[in-house]
Amino acid sequence: MKKSMLVIICLLTLALGGCKEDQKKPESEVATEVEVMEVVSRNTISTTKDISMTLHHSVKDQDLYLECIITPNFKFKENSKTKKDGEGQVVVYVDNKKWGSFAKGAFILKGVPKGEHKLTVKLLHNDESEYGIEQSIQVEI
Repeated sequence: MKKSMLVIICLLTLALGGCKEDQKKPESEVATEVEVMEVVSRNTISTTKDISMTLHHSVKDQDLYLECIITPNFKFKENSKTKKDGEGQVVVYVDNKKWGSFAKGAFILKGVPKGEHKLTVKLLHNDESEYGIEQSIQVEI
């Protein structure tokens, strides 16, 4: 009797477990019509400190999404002119022309002209002197 009851419970569990409604996929898995290309660049390490920078980017239409991961113990700081190790900002160059300075790790360059471009990201102290860390990549818009 116990074996029959156990078999019936197992069969019911299997039958009910297979009758689930289709679940929606997370947005990150849903296909879109926009092609996004992501590239992870190599680390660049400073000769003066153990600070390193990794650059991630993706392209969507004419916008370039950038993420700068700077480790260890680095803080982005804006509106400060006092040089302090471990603090600062990044400056971005597109085709050797300054695009802008950013005091955060993730940002968007909007309206980049179509074509192939050389993108250079440099790490700066608060007083705008260079750490000696920079990353250059080629991007296609």
